[in-house]
Amino acid sequence: MKGMKYWMIAAVVIILAACSNDTEHKLEGKWQLQQVEANGEVIQADTVFYNFQNILFMYQVYLADADSFSNQHGYNTLKDETSLTLELDNYPRPVTSFLPRTDWSSKTREFTIEKLSGKQLILNSEGKRYIFRKF
Repeated sequence: MKGMKYWMIAAVVIILAACSNDTEHKLEGKWQLQQVEANGEVIQADTVFYNFQNILFMYQVYLADADSFSNQHGYNTLKDETSLTLELDNYPRPVTSFLPRTDWSSKTREFTIEKLSGKQLILNSEGKRYIFRKF
């Protein structure tokens, strides 16, 4: 009976360890952009949020003058542990009317995941490094 207890504990530890490396699950939740690094310049930010749930994605921008959020919904695709594609959809408005609130040039953006932990997400795209904190 004592030996069975140790096998059960070992199985639980292995399962938890396997789950902790799951990029999709680590990515889920709300991430607040803290800074953008580009061309040696660091830009502080705190009004942009990326939200992930399964394959769904939502880009949020806090508009201080209106004390409200502007949201655009879309999809995320993980190609592997380090490749992330985000695509905005025409909901709740046409993507073209939301893009001026972002630094995106089109509705689809390819990112490389540099770091993903329970507290920090670092993405690279088009020569820019985006540093997020779990919100």
